[in-house]
This record gives sequence, structure tokens and C-alpha cells, in this order.
Amino acid sequence: ILWGMSLDMVGEDTKKTGGTFLIEKMPDPSAIWTRGEDKHSEWGAGDVSEKDLFPHYYNDFIMNICKTQGKFANWTVNFNPFEGGSDHTPFLKNQIPGLLMWHFTDVFYHTDNDRIDKVSATTMKNVGVSALTAAYTLITADENTATATVNQVKSDALKRLNTEFELSKKAIADGKPLKDEKHIIEVWGKYYVDALATIKPLKDEKHIIEVWGKYYVDALATINSMAVEPKTTRVGSTIKVATLAVEKQTQDYLNALK
Repeated sequence: ILWGMSLDMVGEDTKKTGGTFLIEKMPDPSAIWTRGEDKHSEWGAGDVSEKDLFPHYYNDFIMNICKTQGKFANWTVNFNPFEGGSDHTPFLKNQIPGLLMWHFTDVFYHTDNDRIDKVSATTMKNVGVSALTAAYTLITADENTATATVNQVKSDALKRLNTEFELSKKAIADGKPLKDEKHIIEVWGKYYVDALATIKPLKDEKHIIEVWGKYYVDALATINSMAVEPKTTRVGSTIKVATLAVEKQTQDYLNALK
């Protein structure tokens, strides 16, 4: 198993049920420092510490596919920090990237009125298109896919670092300790550097065969990287450039906080 995706309470008519479509991210620093536009659902925050963070390209990869479909179909897509409690959690506990597509708050959740009349064909289509696009893209990934993902994660990383920098500047101006605010920036920077490192091609097709062989022998094989057949060193070089950019931006923001 390379990736996990839980589709929980998706495809309903949110005009009737309330709430919006949500993507619950794998544990990232927003689950620890929830501020700015980040907010938890009414389900409530989970107990997340720095040791629980799960840096991976999968968060931004899925979010960007859903945002693209949302823009195309005029479909509202929102996100929440990790909370836990659904079927994506077992994947994470086994070090497999996994996230949750759901919606909340739903006034009919776990009641007798949660019936077929609450289903929306349009919403079901949007969720299905997003989930299947993500799955097909991942299982057919090549170097172009990996390179595009590196560039997307890099862009998301730099945007997030800028957001956190501005929030930290305001927090310091409001009297928060400089040391604490710098630590938040450092954790976000490291998170994205580590996430970029997960976008790696498999060594060769022989390795895939070896992995499948091991899987059927002992049922233990898992791969935490995008399945890519490398033809050049372009992906590795792109990851290195993106990593350096994130590290540099992190340090620049740390130096600018006073």
C-alpha cells in the first residue's frame, strides 16, 4: 500500500446538511499551531506534537487537485488540520501517507435522517473526479509528474512560509516571545524540506519486481515514494533546487524576525 485515502461522508448536499467539503490533512504544523486561516472543524482538534508530524508531498498533491476541480466546477473546497478519528488514521499509524475527504458539520450525521435524499449527484461527481484523478496520476506517475509535484510543493512551501512569517511578525509585535515564533518558522521549513524529499523515483523497474516479490513472500512491503521510472537525473536535481529554495527562504524569514 503506497497511499491511503478515506472518503467519509462525501457526496452529500451540503446545502441541506450544512458544512462544506473538507480535506483533513496529514499531521503538519497547522495541527500544532492553528492560526491565520487554518481552523479545526467542530469535530475538534487532535493531540498532535512535533514528533507526530508526517511530512509528505501527499497533502499538497491532493489539495491542489481538489482546488483545481473546485475552481472548474464552482465547488467549495476547504481544509482542516489533522484531527483523527476516521479510516485514514490506521494508514498513518503504519507510516503510510493517508488523508481524509469528508464534510462537516452535518446536522444529520449519525441520525435516522441521513438518507438518500441528502445525496448530491453534483458533489459526488466532484469528489469522485478528484479522488480518481489523484489515484490515476499517482499510479501512472513519471518524471514529468514528479517534477511538477516538486514545483507545486515548493510553491506551496514558500507561500506557507510567507504566511507564517507575517503571522509571527504580528505575534511578536503583540508581545509573543521571539524564540517561540522563530521555532514555528523553523518547524514549517523543516516540514516542507522533508516533504520534498519524499518525491523520489524508484531506482528501476527491477526494483518494482523485487518489491512485489517481497510483498507476496512476507506481505510487508510498502513504499513511501511516488512510483516513477527514472529516465534522467532531472527529478533529483529539481528536488535539490526546491529544497535549497525552501531552506533559504526559511533562513531569510528567521533572520528578518526581530
